Amino acid sequence: MNIFTFTAHFDSEQSCRAHFKEARDKNGVECKNCGHNEHFWIKSRWSYECKACRSRTSLRSGTIMQGSNLPFLVWYKT
Repeated sequence: MNIFTFTAHFDSEQSCRAHFKEARDKNGVECKNCGHNEHFWIKSRWSYECKACRSRTSLRSGTIMQGSNLPFLVWYKT
């Protein structure tokens, strides 16, 4: 993928978040509280909720983006 295709494909915060979520879903999300691997997706909060203990995990948690307030679009463009 060249820079022009990349920029066209990831042109908004929403498209970057959706792509990142897709990658997280593929790799799986483990609950930090109980270790369970099944979650609900809460779109309004952009976070996962554990089906076992109801603990929430943000989309960024456990990634290089954890603790960052930069938009996904900035992360994707850098």
